[in-house]
Amino acid sequence: MSTDERRKQLGARIKALREQQGLSQRKLALMIGSNQTYIWQIENGTVNVGLDILCRLADALEVNVRNLIDF
Repeated sequence: MSTDERRKQLGARIKALREQQGLSQRKLALMIGSNQTYIWQIENGTVNVGLDILCRLADALEVNVRNLIDF
């Protein structure tokens, strides 16, 4: 699996969890101290995501980091 495919899978997982919880991209961004554009980029797989952001996303979505990177 390529890096691009992994980024897209991660983004899709984050988007699915966000939508399940009824959160907007803006709300999630505020929860992790970021901005809506960055959440959009993550969900579309266009940026690399560091460990600190993964941890903040997992905390905000109330899941373990391993649930975000299930590939």
